[in-house]
Amino acid sequence: MNSAAQPSVDLAWSSPAKPRGSSLAGKAYWAMVRRLVLTAACIDVGYIALFMWLGSWPLTLVNVGSIALYLAAYALIRHRKNAWGLALIWLEVAAHTALGSLLIGWESGFHYYLLLFVPAIVVANAGRYAVPFVVALLAYYLGLWALCNHLGPLEPLAGKGQQIVNWIHICIAFALSAALAGHYRRTVVIAERKLLKMATLDGLTGLYNRSHFQSQARHALAVCERTQEPVALLLCDIDHFKQVNDTHGHAVGDQVLQATAKIMTQNMRAGDLLARWGGEEFLALLPRTSPTAALEAAERIREAVEAFTLRVSDTNTQVRVTISFGVSSVRCLDDLQAATARADQALYASKDNGRNRVTLAEDQ
Repeated sequence: MNSAAQPSVDLAWSSPAKPRGSSLAGKAYWAMVRRLVLTAACIDVGYIALFMWLGSWPLTLVNVGSIALYLAAYALIRHRKNAWGLALIWLEVAAHTALGSLLIGWESGFHYYLLLFVPAIVVANAGRYAVPFVVALLAYYLGLWALCNHLGPLEPLAGKGQQIVNWIHICIAFALSAALAGHYRRTVVIAERKLLKMATLDGLTGLYNRSHFQSQARHALAVCERTQEPVALLLCDIDHFKQVNDTHGHAVGDQVLQATAKIMTQNMRAGDLLARWGGEEFLALLPRTSPTAALEAAERIREAVEAFTLRVSDTNTQVRVTISFGVSSVRCLDDLQAATARADQALYASKDNGRNRVTLAEDQ
């Protein structure tokens, strides 16, 4: 029945890029469409029983034909003939709406499902492409209404049969509208989360990026400034990282960065802020932390990195790296940039003194 067809049609039209079957996302999408098509076919089995009870054999046969179309669409989509499968679904909905309305009357509510196409078409197409589809749908809708009014019900149902069918269609139309709105809402939420992740996180390590770190750091510093609690800054750099890339390749270098970020995260508190500052550099802000406690935290991370061995599965290569630190205190909200410069000077001192060490800024 067209009520069953609507979810699969809406989801198909709401796909922004019409996923290709070869991609992971595309396979998941078309698997979902296949499930919806089978669900629609199962619902039509129930409608066959309904119209047999109401004594409408023409609509009973129409639903049998709908099941056949759904199964054919399922087979086509399964064999990656997605456009043909979607065309069959659209054909079923349009034809079933027309036949139902003509046979038992416009008031039976078959036409409700055509209205659900409007948001699906608009969401899935740019304005200049959506308008012709919406206009064509409107023309089909008005033409069907005029034809039904001219011909009247060709096979009217006895008693309150038409009213029963209308009630069922109203309930299903409400349910489909809610499902459609929920689908679009989930799509928007997922897109927002992806955009937020891209705007705030480093794509390789999953740590904060520089701009988001600065924003979060200002907030944390404002809190600590009010409570007069100390704040420490850790700036670290992977030693001889260029040699890792030159010797093992950039793919292994990326794994080293990811492993280092993970070790640092595991050895920091929940309230600490950690960012990939650029290249092989990481910057951490430690609220409520004295210089002594910051040195201890840096030393703990340094030892964990030194003890870690990265095993590259493809080549059975073992890669070990060390890390150097510069530590400084942040005196106030306006001191963040200067504190970073002091930590950078301390980091250079660690490099000059042989690397794989922690150095506190001289003025601390």
